[in-house]
Amino acid sequence: MLTPRQIDEYQEQGYLLAEDLIPDQVSKKARDKLWSLLEMQPDQPESWETVPKWANVQSYRNLIDITTTDSDLLACCTPEFMQASSQLTSDPSVATHYPSGINTINVFPSPTWWCGKAHIDGIELGGKKYRKSLPGPLRMVVLTFLSDTADKGGGTMVWPKSHHKIRALAESDKEKYHYLIDLHNDLNTLNLGGAVELQPKRGDVLFFQHMFAHAGTANTSSIPRFAFRYLCTCRLCERWSHSAEWNLWTP
Repeated sequence: MLTPRQIDEYQEQGYLLAEDLIPDQVSKKARDKLWSLLEMQPDQPESWETVPKWANVQSYRNLIDITTTDSDLLACCTPEFMQASSQLTSDPSVATHYPSGINTINVFPSPTWWCGKAHIDGIELGGKKYRKSLPGPLRMVVLTFLSDTADKGGGTMVWPKSHHKIRALAESDKEKYHYLIDLHNDLNTLNLGGAVELQPKRGDVLFFQHMFAHAGTANTSSIPRFAFRYLCTCRLCERWSHSAEWNLWTP
């Protein structure tokens, strides 16, 4: 159960990094299984250069992702995690809306650090316009971490309280910002304030709200940063499709 203070922090700041939400043995087993799925050895960096044929690679980010229904990774979806998701959305039904898949987001070491531009989730790729800003294709985004993240080690960059400013922009001209992509394209007109680089640990879970500004970063540490998002095939989650087979889990 999250505390009232944590729930208030989520509402005010737009995000919550829930520390140790996933039990140690559960997250450790999931981490070890992810190494196995990647066909890599944690103590043999040379093995990280051979990517499984079923993985997706974003070379510019040195990111390797795989989609799986492995039970050891899905075990991170504990009753306590589901209850926390329900609390943050103020929706009791979320506690029984279990995901059915995993999309891992693994950022491997790079020589140079960089931070991507602030963005909001749920926008379409390729210039299509069909996802509306309000109420939006999602209420909350969830990212579970399976490794300890050091400074400049691939942690998510966040802009606290940015969801208030972005929502105010969306509501200032509902016709202009009817579609989420148009709202996203005008983020550069806002002063989002200072950014914070998160340094989550294995077992931590990052929750953030719709219209919350965040960005990916490079990993200049000596180990990969392991994290994942949940996937789902239910009709409710079709509002945020991920691929032909999967939707992103949208509690």
